[in-house]
Amino acid sequence: MIESNYEILKNITSADIAVRVKASSRSLLFKYGAEALMSEMIEDISSIDKSISKTGSFEGTDLSLLYFEFLNEFLFFKDAENLLLLPHDVSVSFSDGFYICNFTLIGEKINRNVHQFRVDIKAVTLHALTIYEENGIFFAESVFDV
Repeated sequence: MIESNYEILKNITSADIAVRVKASSRSLLFKYGAEALMSEMIEDISSIDKSISKTGSFEGTDLSLLYFEFLNEFLFFKDAENLLLLPHDVSVSFSDGFYICNFTLIGEKINRNVHQFRVDIKAVTLHALTIYEENGIFFAESVFDV
């Protein structure tokens, strides 16, 4: 089981799932955000085998929108290719006014005999999406549409 680096927020939404993730770097914030997303959707994310790999990158001037795109990538692969993926290697950097997120995701095809779904998350929303830093710790708050 992966250690929890997030908490459920009760005061943002009643029908969906709102979470706050914390990390010591932007890269870990993105990684932990993806783990929170998958942990809310799948009962035990350690049951996901690591036999398939996907790589990609996003860039933009808004870190919150980059986070939004990154998390929705997991849902895209779930819906489009029937894959459950976890963040394996995530790097978020800032250069010349742009944030750049490079990533490798690993996982496997959905197997309903192995993977127990808690809920089916349809999307990460822009509602209440925010990323901020306090005393060298990064926080992301987001809402998962179920």
